Amino acid sequence: MEKNHAALVAAAEKKRKQADYAEALKLFRQALAVSRKLQNPHATLDALLSIGDICRMIGSFDVAIAHYLEALDMCDALGDRLTSADAMVGLGLSLRALGSWADAVKLTAKAGAVYRKAQDAQGVAFALWAQAGALRFGGRVPKAIARFQEAKELFETVGYTSGVAYALCGLGGTHRLAGKFDASLAYYQEANELFRMLKDRFGLAYSHCGIGNAYRMFYDFRRAMQHFAKAERLYGAIGDIVSYSYTIWSMATLFIMIGEYQRARREITQAQKNFRKTKDPRGLIYCEMALGQIDFLHGRRKQARGRFQAAYKEAQAFDFGVERCHAETLINAADEMAGQTPRKQPSCYKRLGLDLDFVTIPFNIP
Repeated sequence: MEKNHAALVAAAEKKRKQADYAEALKLFRQALAVSRKLQNPHATLDALLSIGDICRMIGSFDVAIAHYLEALDMCDALGDRLTSADAMVGLGLSLRALGSWADAVKLTAKAGAVYRKAQDAQGVAFALWAQAGALRFGGRVPKAIARFQEAKELFETVGYTSGVAYALCGLGGTHRLAGKFDASLAYYQEANELFRMLKDRFGLAYSHCGIGNAYRMFYDFRRAMQHFAKAERLYGAIGDIVSYSYTIWSMATLFIMIGEYQRARREITQAQKNFRKTKDPRGLIYCEMALGQIDFLHGRRKQARGRFQAAYKEAQAFDFGVERCHAETLINAADEMAGQTPRKQPSCYKRLGLDLDFVTIPFNIP
């Protein structure tokens, strides 16, 4: 049985490395069942973490959280502090996706302290990278950039190329939010080269989507679509519903900018369906704002304003700083373009440290 378990884990790891997440998940679940029968706590713990990681990657966040929590209980029983840090980072990443970004910041900070005590530099870098992503979700953009930069430098110090590439993607996305589109494109292109060298399919998809978004911000829609198409194909093959949905939202925004509203609505409807399935409030806010822009451009101004207001309230509830600012600015633009007396133009972008300014709808939201 032990040989069977080792063979299952080896096969599962191979499939995970190939980004064949569906098959990897199936094999890790079999390995978990065998490790429980063997009453091997360490093997059980490894399987729980692996299942949590894969479920998180494919958007099954509730399932991922359940496995991370069980892993944390086992770590307590075994006195395994270092592995508990791994579980805390995974749990934080999952909670972030469900909107609980502040809890994710706390968990990743706690994990980082464990890694520091163990003098695990790669672990510290991993925790910094995860914390940066949570801060980005919360709209704490300058802090997120600083953390991503720290993570990148630490990954470089320990020679972990994959970590460097993912930190570059984090920097690319956060600089796009900040309105620094030249820097965003450069970071994503550098990451893309590293992922190509590493033969990392997920990373390639991630960086192609980022490059596409950078070109979209430059209004180079032809190049943007080329990269979105590459990302869409890769994500579809991998089965990553979350990243795929953000890619099709990006494509929909591009279609709004070029006046292809029917195509935009089709893409948004699909993204919305996926975000509901994965319980991603941030993704749903972006979809609501996109549909509001389409309504506004079709003259349905009251309906559009209602959507912008709903997006604002939802962003406020989750304390998503950037999304709240987008919605607030859309409301003001809608009022002004409708000939109503607008409220004072908000300075929310400046307060967040973002070099963005939108005046008329449609907004090419980054």
